[in-house]
Amino acid sequence: MANKPKIQGTNHESWIVKALNAIGITARRLAEGGTYDEGDVEATLAGERWVLEGKARQTLNVQQTLGKARQKAPGARVAVIWKRLVKVAGYTNRQPVAGERVVVILGWDDFVYLVEKAEEATTVCCSDSKDNNDRKKEIDELSILPDRDN
Repeated sequence: MANKPKIQGTNHESWIVKALNAIGITARRLAEGGTYDEGDVEATLAGERWVLEGKARQTLNVQQTLGKARQKAPGARVAVIWKRLVKVAGYTNRQPVAGERVVVILGWDDFVYLVEKAEEATTVCCSDSKDNNDRKKEIDELSILPDRDN
């Protein structure tokens, strides 16, 4: 029988695939180990191949894990999907933390890529109606968005 961390990792990877497939994103688990081990899950996001590294553990060195994932899958876009598990009184197995149960960790370039793809896919339709003009004025007055050049 496999050890507990291995079982947790396999379950997390399977959950990632099911969750992505459920929303129409093609994803599959990758073969583990060996020379050709690229990561845990392969998905197609915004027309690009992504390799996802699933982690189900209490602590995680984010930069190191993301860097290792990038080394394992050169040329692919990568992300780390982390489900933080902690010891909870009354449970024999570690449990997900309260709040965000699963987080996605991206490098800056991959984040910018997704934002640009989202902007390309979004069509903004503004009419001359009073409501749209008032809303645009409110947004302009907020000035909460930083300049893109910075």
